[in-house]
Amino acid sequence: MSNAGAITNVADTALWMAHIRAMENRRSDAIVRDPLASLLAGDRGRRIARSMPHSAATAWGMIIRTSAIDRLIDEGLKLGVDTVLNLGAGFDTRPYRMHLPSGIRWIEVDFPDLIESKNAQLLSHTPACNVERIGMDLSNRTSRNELFATIGKKAKNGLVISEGIIPYFSNDAAAQLARDLYGIPSFCHWIHDFDNAGERRKMPASWEKKLTAAPFLFQVKDWFEFFKQAGWHAHKIITSANEAEHLHRPFPLTFPLGLLMRALPKPMRRQILSLSGAVLMEKMKV
Repeated sequence: MSNAGAITNVADTALWMAHIRAMENRRSDAIVRDPLASLLAGDRGRRIARSMPHSAATAWGMIIRTSAIDRLIDEGLKLGVDTVLNLGAGFDTRPYRMHLPSGIRWIEVDFPDLIESKNAQLLSHTPACNVERIGMDLSNRTSRNELFATIGKKAKNGLVISEGIIPYFSNDAAAQLARDLYGIPSFCHWIHDFDNAGERRKMPASWEKKLTAAPFLFQVKDWFEFFKQAGWHAHKIITSANEAEHLHRPFPLTFPLGLLMRALPKPMRRQILSLSGAVLMEKMKV
């Protein structure tokens, strides 16, 4: 039982994120309403979340990120998106909790075991649009590109979501993914979260120990310039600072991080929180 809260692979982080949404759902002032999150997270998701250091600050950051991506998805729909491809979807439930057009084709991709579990747990629940789930290891570039090509042929205006997965890719693998997505003509938009603190940011030692089986690999000097080199530029950026202000949800007053953040001058605090957020990218015109 001592290892019940251990993260043994990247897929376990999906349980962690689901529990964070479940906890948010219980708040009277919840920003993200996700009635299915508790079902999907289960007891293991709760144990993982409770074992992680800086849990309050992490939960705050994940809810801010989720809200920002929700808003960027709405922005993408206004641009005429007809197909959404959610890579590394985990236990995300947006097709069940967001107001989406019924005609949207929504495709989720993640590890086969995770997809099997998700399908079984959501069998009796009805999404707002047509949802397809595909079990696949996204590190398999050949299979991944075959899937992209198949989906791309049917899509007219596709939106890709890769929430929370870029950090687990090496720089080379992330560049390959960006180029592969760019190579599909109908994939016009791409949403992902970002951390633009540069190469100097180091993962806290307490996190590094917990995430040994799911280490963060991606580290670049300039996040946006990196993806620009692969043909993608930022259409709309929502920083954590902007979203927190928009939602009236300040950084939690916890010890020691919260106290340290509150002690900083407001411009400096805002500058730090502006280094992370979410972005809606679109292809650069050749």
